[in-house]
Amino acid sequence: MTAPDLPPMPRPLIQRLPTQLANQIAAGEVVERPASVVKELLENSLDAGASRIEVWIEQGGKRLIRVVDNGHGMSDSQARLAMERHATSKITSLEDLFSIRTLGFRGEALPSIASVSHFELESRPSEQVDGVRISVRGGHLEQESRLVMPVGTRIAVRNLFFNTPARLKFMSAESTEAQHVTEFVQRLALAHPGCAFKLWINGRESMEIQSGDDEYVRGLRLATVLGEDFLSNCLELESQQEHVAISGWIGLPTLSRSTARSIHLFVNGRWVRDKVIIAVIREAYRDLLAGNRYPVLVLFIQLPPDTVDVNVHPTKQEVRFHQQQFVYASVRRAVTSALSTLGRRTYQAVEQGGTPLAGGMGEEPVLANLPPSVSQPVHWEHTPTARSSLHAGGQSVVHKVAEGGSWPPASLLRPPPTPESMPPARPEPHGETPPSLFDPPQPLGRPLAQIHGTYILAQTAEGIVLVDQHAAHERIVYESLKQAYGAHKLAGQRLLVPEIVQLSQTESEQMNHHLQALARLGIVVEPFGKQAFAVREVPAMLADGRIRELVLDLLNDLEKQGSSSGVEARMEQLLSTMACHSSVRARKKLSVEEMDALLRQMEKTNFSGQCSHGRPTYTTISLAELEKMFGRR
Repeated sequence: MTAPDLPPMPRPLIQRLPTQLANQIAAGEVVERPASVVKELLENSLDAGASRIEVWIEQGGKRLIRVVDNGHGMSDSQARLAMERHATSKITSLEDLFSIRTLGFRGEALPSIASVSHFELESRPSEQVDGVRISVRGGHLEQESRLVMPVGTRIAVRNLFFNTPARLKFMSAESTEAQHVTEFVQRLALAHPGCAFKLWINGRESMEIQSGDDEYVRGLRLATVLGEDFLSNCLELESQQEHVAISGWIGLPTLSRSTARSIHLFVNGRWVRDKVIIAVIREAYRDLLAGNRYPVLVLFIQLPPDTVDVNVHPTKQEVRFHQQQFVYASVRRAVTSALSTLGRRTYQAVEQGGTPLAGGMGEEPVLANLPPSVSQPVHWEHTPTARSSLHAGGQSVVHKVAEGGSWPPASLLRPPPTPESMPPARPEPHGETPPSLFDPPQPLGRPLAQIHGTYILAQTAEGIVLVDQHAAHERIVYESLKQAYGAHKLAGQRLLVPEIVQLSQTESEQMNHHLQALARLGIVVEPFGKQAFAVREVPAMLADGRIRELVLDLLNDLEKQGSSSGVEARMEQLLSTMACHSSVRARKKLSVEEMDALLRQMEKTNFSGQCSHGRPTYTTISLAELEKMFGRR
């Protein structure tokens, strides 16, 4: 069967694109969302020498974006020229393009934004007594007039993407778009302390950041963006390596997040995304953070403008260094050197409940026990109340019970025997095991010891089992949470002392948006002052877990999932996060009863061979394999 012949395509003719269409295509590259508009306008304001910038948005920026600054303003002719493509005051030659010293330089932003909105520009320079107003609708000039106004520039962008409905339908929820705007204003505030910022959302003042570079004002800015906890859990960093200067504040390892959103990178005052630099920073923290955690920090990299190319991305959020390896190595050395000064401070932070430190810098505090609702103690046969373990060298040791004997054996209640008093050894029949230890049969056996405070060694009738106590308990808690949530029986426990969580401005907005979703998970959170929240109730089985870290990670998960329907669709991911935080931790010493209870619960739990993240929870070694290891076969 052959394909039908298609009519020949007409030969296309090369033609010049209409100006409006060219601007709309440029807008597709430059204007991704309302935050992109705010970014371009604020960068223009800063390039104009503004020391005060106010931003108003309505409906996440879809209905209105208004930016007012006190910069040097533009004359009538300059304002008209600014509305044309590729008109800029930032570069005049090819050499200028490779030595950019300003935030904006392409001259595409204003005409691109005006082509997809109802756009109004008002500006006045100091040498004029009045200002000029230019109104543009969808790229077409509608009106030009005079007005009385102070020195500076005011731009209003209304009905964004009104003439490009395909772009409009890809917009996120109003709260999400407003959050992106907030985050960008915060980023610029970190990098430009000489400028004050104020943000209004739907007529309500959302954020005000003072100008100034003294310690107090810097602290206010850092607290607004990264939360008050950051101020007492960070190190100031300053490093000069040849032509690369690196400065900023890096969070202690005990202050971490589950995503890279709290890593703020600036190159010559420009906020950038750079996966390699993030990887380098994580490598510096490698021995101090768990593999799935990210540090919280603000890092400024200053280098000669002619050694960095900022023209590699339409939104100018990516850069390319001429000496990439040297820059990356400089960042790593600076962060590593700062972290090496932690000393006793890290120990204290860990003792207060932070993330565990690796590399011998501190031992994780015991903050999670086996919840009674999940793992009830299982008593040994013949000894419902007797002590069942000895501690030798810090490890729990269980002795075999001879056939017909009881626990504890009489030998443990009298002084150790001397060699002369010991009876001759009687070899046990090959392959036989005292029946009282495995009667009734237990698939995962009976615990013998805890190895390095992390793994449980158990003996079965066929060999031995090694269990990862955290991974195993995570699966148990996860399945219990799923069952309770599905049956609408996720019992809550009121906290005697509420857990107070300090958040950044952005995280506070997120928390207010997700309070109901957290309540459906059995976590009751209430506002507790500016940028602070009180956790008053959690599911009973999580009450002994790391509540603060749990709430922050759930907040990140909820933010990724977006709408309420997305939350319900990915509820298992949220329950998995809860299970991970409430599970018994590595290096947590367990009694024999607790180890035995954990093994028995594993035997009753679905999918207990893997934790909720897919890692194995235990491995077995048969007696035949052991004998082969030691040349017995």
